Amino acid sequence: MKARTVRLRQKVGKSSLCEREEPMIWRLRTFEALFLLCVLPALFLAACGEGDEPPFTAPSVTQLPTQPGPFGVGVRQMTFTKKSATMPTQDRVLLTDVWYPTTPNAGPVDVDLGGVVNAPWAAGATHLPLLLFSHGNCALPTDVRFFMRAVASFGFIVAAPLHAGDLITDPNCDNSNDDGIANRIADVRFVIDSLLQLNTDPTSFFSGAIDPQRIGMSGYSYGGNTALRVSASDARVIAAFVGAAPLTSVHAAAIHVPVMVLGGELDTAIPFALDSGLYDALKPPKYLVEILRTGHTMMSDDGCWSNCCGPTAAACTLCDPGKPMPFCDAAGPDALTADVAHQFILRYAVPFLLHWVAGDHRFDAFLAPGAAPSGVVFTVDTGGSSTNTPAPVP
Repeated sequence: MKARTVRLRQKVGKSSLCEREEPMIWRLRTFEALFLLCVLPALFLAACGEGDEPPFTAPSVTQLPTQPGPFGVGVRQMTFTKKSATMPTQDRVLLTDVWYPTTPNAGPVDVDLGGVVNAPWAAGATHLPLLLFSHGNCALPTDVRFFMRAVASFGFIVAAPLHAGDLITDPNCDNSNDDGIANRIADVRFVIDSLLQLNTDPTSFFSGAIDPQRIGMSGYSYGGNTALRVSASDARVIAAFVGAAPLTSVHAAAIHVPVMVLGGELDTAIPFALDSGLYDALKPPKYLVEILRTGHTMMSDDGCWSNCCGPTAAACTLCDPGKPMPFCDAAGPDALTADVAHQFILRYAVPFLLHWVAGDHRFDAFLAPGAAPSGVVFTVDTGGSSTNTPAPVP
């Protein structure tokens, strides 16, 4: 059967997303709630097969993927040490942030980390899906803690190593820093190795917490590139969610897992044409999400990268002319705020990761091509599926 590809483009006027942002969010949630209540039950029954659910499943509730999941979020900061891939005689220290499900409404939440530090596990939390996240060039994982927090609240363990040498705190964190760039793939794979080792250690906090058959990758900007290359080289990875991820078609051809590609219409650092080209080079099942009127900074918590515009959204009106790329390309009166962009991102990322990594089909309806809201261009190739929902996880 010919592969099913659907392209929908629905634009909105300025007033609906800039001058009246709160009503837009309300309309988005109202539309999705109605769609969820009317369409999801039938699609859920069609998509779920016997025996495809993990040992631990987050409680089935009716909240939207754009809202927090049923769990509170804990966070731990860990350190793993390995040999450098480029300088084998030198140790490479990987500070790693790990988010995970804890008791609902747990507190106090550390504002900088986006979770309750060293919180206990949620009751019954074992054999959880594991998601790795790779941060962008000259960035930090906590730049996108909204994403980590959201995914963990749905029952995931989310681990994000800080790529030493390629952090905003490093004086030479740019593309000329070959050591920081060259170690990225090995960094991620080593963190997977280390967490799986702790998973088998009865004395470890992570003992029995991870389902080694359900490991996903994610990343943004150069971290998206890292995520895709790990997905191509590590058979443990079963799906990948990436944003603004530059990757050649040669590397894309080596990827054999479901991938969702996210991009911004106004992105001048990684133009959306590159995201579209990546999507075309991937094998199905694959998904392409273009968020209109936003750019490269849309996955940052405040809509800016700290190495360009400073720590607050108010500083995003101008970029540093000394920087080689305008990371604040989404600034200005015509662009979405960070909060609105995040709603669109989670609307697609959470259902995709739940379906393909966790084996949880509760939000499959949001992956149907016809459900795309105004302000998003959504392209789907299910590889010849006869329905609008993805195939069940093997």
